[in-house]
Amino acid sequence: MKTIFTSKIFFIASFLWLTGCSTDDTALEPQVENKLEINIDQSEYISINEEVYGNENCEKLYVNANYYDQNEINFSIYFTISKDGNLLRVRYDEKPQSGSEITKNFLTPNFNPLSTFNISNFHYNSTTGEVKFNFSGKVFYDNDNEIARNISGKYRVNTLINTECSVPNTGLYYDSEDLKLVSYSIDITKHINHTQTHKFFSNNGFAIYLHVAQDLWFYPLGEITINENNSTDSVAFKQAIGPIIADQVQNINDQEWKDYETSGKIIIENKYIEKNKKMISGKLNLLIKDNGQEVYSLNGIEFKTLSLEE
Repeated sequence: MKTIFTSKIFFIASFLWLTGCSTDDTALEPQVENKLEINIDQSEYISINEEVYGNENCEKLYVNANYYDQNEINFSIYFTISKDGNLLRVRYDEKPQSGSEITKNFLTPNFNPLSTFNISNFHYNSTTGEVKFNFSGKVFYDNDNEIARNISGKYRVNTLINTECSVPNTGLYYDSEDLKLVSYSIDITKHINHTQTHKFFSNNGFAIYLHVAQDLWFYPLGEITINENNSTDSVAFKQAIGPIIADQVQNINDQEWKDYETSGKIIIENKYIEKNKKMISGKLNLLIKDNGQEVYSLNGIEFKTLSLEE
């Protein structure tokens, strides 16, 4: 009887020791809220939780992640994506192991990020702030575009921070079976003779320039007819055809853009105040030709732009 009793005590103690170890091991594993799985030139890395983060601002999502390993590699990656899942820009920064080297900035191509990079399986819940997507492509060192990194992986963040937009929303959008245009950048120039040019750059290598005789704020609501012979109001439709260039400057070389023949209408639909700025919105109906042959018929291109009048 005594031997049996001792065996039972030993069994119970062993069971408690085993279950105690299991509980401790589980407690050491962090609960994964946010996660980046990334492959960089055939090497795999994972970042979780506070190293994976982002925010929503001005109708765009800015989602980022960091990775640090003092014996291997340090990097940060930054995605800019529209709320409906259009890739606008990617930046990947390789950070030095010591202070003796500079950080290497790798970027998607200046005027056509979709030419080397894409995202898929995009999901965004504006209520909860959850964002997840897959990504793959090539980014280029901005000091020497011969140096590149091939990256791919998965991104997930459970709750984006929502920040108040401090500037008006501008841009251009169009989606049809023939062509999709999603602007990631807009530039407005007021010339010496008071004419203006509003430049919209799409993420797939196209650009639309609105050349107008005066500030759009002074135009009445309605249609402005444009054609190749109109010397005052016109629209230029361009396509980037130059070599891949990825840098912070993003200079425009006119020789690296193809110009199409353009006719149609600028339709001014609304003039309003947003963030204390005068704004103009409307649509473009454009017939695009190349050497007299129709290439695109684009009706209903949406645009929003700033007035330069105070």
